[in-house]
Amino acid sequence: MEKVITLTNVSKKIGKKLIIDNISFDVHAGEVFGFLGPNGAGKTTTIRMLVGLMKITSGDIKIGKYSISTDFEKAIAQVGGIVENPEMYKFMSGLDNLKQYARMTKGVTNERILEVAELVGLQDRLKEKVKTYSLGMRQRLGIAQALLHRPKILILDEPTNGLDPSGIREIRDYIKKLAREENMAVIVSSHLLAEMEMMCDRIGIIQNGRMIDVQNVNDMMTEDNKSYSIDARPISKALTVLQASITDAVITQGKRSIEITGTSINMPNIIKTLVENDCEIYEAAPINKSLEDKFLEITGNKGGVA
Repeated sequence: MEKVITLTNVSKKIGKKLIIDNISFDVHAGEVFGFLGPNGAGKTTTIRMLVGLMKITSGDIKIGKYSISTDFEKAIAQVGGIVENPEMYKFMSGLDNLKQYARMTKGVTNERILEVAELVGLQDRLKEKVKTYSLGMRQRLGIAQALLHRPKILILDEPTNGLDPSGIREIRDYIKKLAREENMAVIVSSHLLAEMEMMCDRIGIIQNGRMIDVQNVNDMMTEDNKSYSIDARPISKALTVLQASITDAVITQGKRSIEITGTSINMPNIIKTLVENDCEIYEAAPINKSLEDKFLEITGNKGGVA
């Protein structure tokens, strides 16, 4: 796939303090890239460098074939973004806001304004004043503003912040639609890990200013080790039976169930063995780790997400 944005050995110092330490990653056309990090990890600093609000100390960021450092105007012309909250004139209509924003960029036609309004689902409310819009509609109008000049990459900082569940789902669906139908690269930062799991194709995790992992979301959720929970009675007898019959898995006892973790667990045989040894089975189910579980494993369970 086409690389739309590439960070190569990017570092940032503020005074004598190293905030970003030699991070590298790229984002491709048509994908949604999630950016996660514990508080103070350097996520916001990185985003500010991506959109040109902060200078790079060393390394390089290329958008398409243009460097942020040496060809800033050509590079940033390919970027659309919302850092924090979209700002707009609430006393004006959504349409007038888009027209006002379009004046900043050459070549944005009325047809393009209507096109982006339809893309984010605002075509029927475009002539209403922004003060009547819900928070989700304002977020969608902000995304429409960012899309007017046909950018190759869209950068959204906490796009679902403050939205109710229906609003979150709306924004998530539109972001995925943009990547798929417009073949656009989208970078999304969020503290809502469950949303990132449903929205993103890949996720990059930054900690202490370093990019410690970049993985495909499906790969993160699929691992060699599988875990199962078994509710068997009496639990002490079931534990003894399992420990005697299974040698290639880790077996632990909880308050009401037994957890088995291994690479080649044969649950039908395990259940058969327990039944043959007069153990009653009340439940046997896989334990599916969430993105939050994986995130905490990777980061060592230190701090919240920023």
